[in-house]
Parts: sequence; structure tokens; C-alpha cells
Amino acid sequence: MGKILEQIYKIVEAKGGLPGRMKLAQKTGIPMQQAAADRDRAMVIKRFKKAATEILGIDIDELLK
Repeated sequence: MGKILEQIYKIVEAKGGLPGRMKLAQKTGIPMQQAAADRDRAMVIKRFKKAATEILGIDIDELLK
């Protein structure tokens, strides 16, 4: 299961609301439900972290701790 991807989605939604969540889906091409069901893969996690950082304007790694 995509625990890290799901966690990134939850952080983006908490900080950026529904618009943030929608932007993350657009930038990554993976909706939240699919992210939660998919396996965490390094390339996908990297893409999610980059998109989340751009959306929120802060380093997502700081919020994943």
C-alpha cells in the first residue's frame, strides 16, 4: 500500500485544502485513492514530494517527520 503517498496527500490537503489536493492529483497524475492502493515506489515518491513542495511552498520532508 502507498502509505507515504497517502500521507503526502493528507498533508497537502490539510495545508492546502481541496484545491491543494486537486493540484497534487494534476501534477502527479495519480488520484488519492489510487495512491493509497498503489505500492510506494522511489520514483513515484520523489515525484509526489516535488509536487507537494511546489504546491505548499515548503519542503514536504519537514512535514513527513
